Order: sequence, then C-alpha cells, then structure tokens
Amino acid sequence: MDRASVSLHRLLNRRETTRLLENFCLLLPQATIALIENDGRVFVETGCPSTDQDARLSDYTLPFHIANETIGTLVIKGPELNRAEREAAIHSLHHSLTLLLSRALENRSLAQETLERYREINLLYNIGETINTCLDSDKIPHLVLKEAARIIHADAGAVLLRDQEDMLVIRSHFAPPELEETFHAIISPHFDHITHDQAHILTSDQLTDQPTPVGAISWAPFKTQEQVLGGILLARTKAKPVFTAGDEKLLVALATQAAIAIENAGLFADVKRQRDAIGAMKNQMDNIFASIASGVVTIDDEGLITTLNKAAERILALKAENTIGQPYVKILPRLGRKIISLINVVKRKEEPVRGYELEIKLPDRGKVVLRLHISPLKDSFQKTSGVTIVLNDLTERRQLEQQVQQVRETFERYVVPGVVEQLLSDPSRVQLGGVQQDVSVLFADLRNFSAFSEKLEPEAVVEVLNQHLTLAVEAVLAEEGMLDKFIGDAIMAVFNAPLPQPNHTLRTVRAALTMQQTINKLHTRLPPTEQLSFGVGIATGQVVVGNIGSPTIHDYTAIGDSVNMAWRLHKHAGPGQILLNETAYKRVQRHVIVKELGLIPLKGHSRPDLVFEVLSLQR
Repeated sequence: MDRASVSLHRLLNRRETTRLLENFCLLLPQATIALIENDGRVFVETGCPSTDQDARLSDYTLPFHIANETIGTLVIKGPELNRAEREAAIHSLHHSLTLLLSRALENRSLAQETLERYREINLLYNIGETINTCLDSDKIPHLVLKEAARIIHADAGAVLLRDQEDMLVIRSHFAPPELEETFHAIISPHFDHITHDQAHILTSDQLTDQPTPVGAISWAPFKTQEQVLGGILLARTKAKPVFTAGDEKLLVALATQAAIAIENAGLFADVKRQRDAIGAMKNQMDNIFASIASGVVTIDDEGLITTLNKAAERILALKAENTIGQPYVKILPRLGRKIISLINVVKRKEEPVRGYELEIKLPDRGKVVLRLHISPLKDSFQKTSGVTIVLNDLTERRQLEQQVQQVRETFERYVVPGVVEQLLSDPSRVQLGGVQQDVSVLFADLRNFSAFSEKLEPEAVVEVLNQHLTLAVEAVLAEEGMLDKFIGDAIMAVFNAPLPQPNHTLRTVRAALTMQQTINKLHTRLPPTEQLSFGVGIATGQVVVGNIGSPTIHDYTAIGDSVNMAWRLHKHAGPGQILLNETAYKRVQRHVIVKELGLIPLKGHSRPDLVFEVLSLQR
C-alpha cells in the first residue's frame, strides 16, 4: 500500500472521532485534545481550555505507530495531566485510537488487495479468451507476446518454443532498433541459464559482465503436465525499474494460459491430420466397397442404365426392373439432368469425380442429399465403355447435423456446457417449435438501479452492474437453470426446460437464495453507495417453451401466465426479498421456511393472489 496516501482523515470518520474525543474530555476537564496529521494540519480538536491564569499547564504528545509507520499524533494540553488517573485516561485514549487506526488500515489494505485481485482475474480472463480461442500454432506466439506487452511494461520481449529437435527457437519478438542487437546478444548464449522450468527474474549483472543497456529480464515457462514447451521472456532497460513479484505473477499466469493454448493447437493439428488421413482412407474404401455399402448405378456408352443395386433402389425410390435398359436422363429426371456435365467430363478425361454433393427432390422421399462418386467403367481392354455412379445418401446425416447445430446455437448462450452436451447426445429430446410444459420461472431485478446509475460515470455503473449480474447468472447456472435473457438490470431464468428437472422449483428457490447470499458477501467488499440488492419473483406453472420470433430472428424462451406472474412478483418484491406464487410454494413447502404475505392484488389478475416470502431452506 502507498503509505504516502495514508493519513488520519483517510482512515477515521471526523464526526465519530470528534464524539469519541468529547467523551474523553469529561475525564480531562479544562484540557484540549487534538489529532494532528503528519504534515502538521489539525484533523480534530475539542475540549475546554483552562481559564485559571495560575494553573500550571502541561502537554502530552503521543504519536500513532502502526506497522512501522507514524500516522499522526495525539496532542493533549491542560492542567495537572501528570496525575495518575489523568495519565491512565490519556493512555487509554491513545490505545483506543491506535486500535481504530489499525483496524481501518487493515480494512483499507484488504479492500485494495481485493480490488487488485479482481482486476487481475478479469484481466487474465480476457487474455485467456483471446489466446485460447486461437487454434493456429503460428499465430499463438504473437498473440501471447502482444498480450504480455499490454499488461506488463517491457522494452523488449520474445516467445521461445522447442522445435522438432528440442532446441529453443524464437518464434516471436519485439525490441526497439537500438536494443534489438543487444537483446539477442544477451539472451542467445544464455538460453539454458535463462530458460528452465521455473519462473525467475535476472538482473544485468547475473546475465553478463559486459556493459549493457538491459537492466533486467523476466522469464516464465510454458509448462504442461508432461513437458516444458518453451516460454516467454521480457526485458527492461536499466533506466526502468526491475520487474516486481507482481509482474512475475502476471507473467506466470499468462504463460499458463499460453501453454494450454499451444497444447490445444497441437492437439487440434493432430486431430486434423488424423481426420484428413481417415477421410482419404474412407474415400478409398468407398470405392472398394461401393457396390455393397452404397448405391451403385452403371450407365453404358449410350447413356442407358445397365445396373441398379438394392441400395440404389432404396436411395432413389426406384425398382430395378423399371429402370434397366432405360436412358438415365429419362428414368432419373431429378438426378440425370444435374449430372450430365459430370458424366461427360469423366468420359472425356477418363478420370473419376469424387465427393460431388447435390440436393434433389424425389417424388416418394422429398428432399434428399446425395454424395456421388462417378468413375469411368472399363472393359477388359481398358477401354471406357460407360460410367459407374456410386451414391451415398447423406440426408439423415445432414438433418442430424442441422438439428445438432440448431440445438447448439440455441442453447449455448443459456445453459452450462454439461446441459448442452446432454442435448447434443440426443437432439430429438428438444422440441424447438413450441410445447406446453410445466416450468419454474425466475425474475431478478436490481432495486433502485436507475437512481444509482444517475450518480456515477457510465463506466463505473457498468462495472457495478456486471459484478451483481455475474453473481446472479452463476447462481442460476449452478442449479442448471436456463438463462433466458437480460432485461436491462434484470435477468430471466427458466427451470425444467429444455431438459426435464424433477425438482425444478426447489432448484429455482436454491438459485434465488444463493443469489442473495453471494450478493450479501459482495456487499462486504463494496462501499455503501455501490451496494445494490435483487428483488426476486418465482412462479411455477404451465407455459409454452420453444423458439419464439420470426424464422430469421428468434429466441428459445417461455411465454404464458406463469411468466407474467413471476414478472409481477419480482416487481412487488423489495430489496433482498424472494416471493413465490402459491403453486411454487406447494412444490417446496417441505424444504423451505417462508412467511405468508397473504392475498396481494397483482396487475392483470382479477382476484388477489396468495404470495409467500422465502426466508431460508429447512435445516
């Protein structure tokens, strides 16, 4: 902590301190008590100076020593201060004020440490998002170095990775022209000394005994569970301060993120190579086993169909006896016209066309997706006598892929990854078109937010809002609820959709209680002016859930009277209150302690509704 900024007026409340001194003045009549800042200014002064001209005045001067620092002085002037009972009162006052200052300093340090930790976590989170979304191993070193230079001041830097021969190679670097040659001259001979598996800071006298403008180097390795992939190195000139432990800590955290990203990029490259190899093998095997696993149609040099196997009959919805000997353009009107040019190319070049995909509409099947492999058909003299068409039906696969993509795009924004994976394991479980379903709906809204937002700068308002909304979202996702939407400073969540949750109402109540508890913990770290509270409304009942909107713009959400009820309840709730409708209460009454609020008129309902306030869970 910057001690220069610590003073009495920053640590003590002037009004409360004055009241304390006034109380002590009762024990020291005709005495003046003052608290003096280190710069000589009077922070607080109170008391009744002696009017007795013959009185012998004395004074006490007691500095406040806290954590090896002097923070102001207690000065008392008055008659007969050396009497035992007065000396005891003076030392008692000094001790009390010292305790108050110590506690205030501790709170100040804790608040600053918490704020710095939050900024550090937020910074590293943003960096992690930037680096870990990149799967290009050539781009990652540049991204890592760019982010390092953004969060830690450095005059030069480099990212080093091990090559196939296990040698460290510079993959990215930066340095001003006047420093680049010196920088490389220093680090190159000392790779083994600088770059081991532990982070460290080296000063110039540890690097070289020659004159150099480089003052210090900080190194952090890219470590995985099995090996050290390389590392990042930053340098400062002698004109700049040496790297601090905080700088080293940030660099290590960045290096950890970088190691994960580099390892992921390597795994992705391996998977891609394997996929390409498997794809090549599959194409080869398709040609070998086409007549068994795929539909096969052979066409002679005159364009007449000579062969149509069982798989082709099924795929094209045709019978072989009605097609053999018929022109393919006539008997396959939907397909034939689309592939005339391909067949002519195969005949002319005597080279196959593989992997050609097209979409056609068949009378008995509707829209189908086919992958075609068209190859020259050779006779015993290796003369082209027609073509062989191998058909693979991709219709179901494309439908499944479309369904999986639709499920992923719909729910990745609303639920935790585990729920998305459950949905993707069986996409048919989700009906996106709309279905009647029993759900629990939660609305949570920050009270007095409009008035609060008018008092601060927009950036500060957004920071405080995000702190509170983040805790609300985490509480919902922890109970596997679906985060439906943000509505200004409010959130809407739905439970029991898209996947069934037998205890969905209890999950909703637990999420609301967790939300309020974590908000209360947050308030211990915030000033009173930034302490906001949620009013929560929960309603259980039948609603319609599904994709609501237009074909191009829509959201997976819930609509119905229970949604409206939850909205009205949360509008009725005060700061820190959780209100339930009667249906929700009956579902959880054995698990919660509530206070019945009686019949309350709610907008849109002709009769008042019975409302309950949740106090806690049953123990």
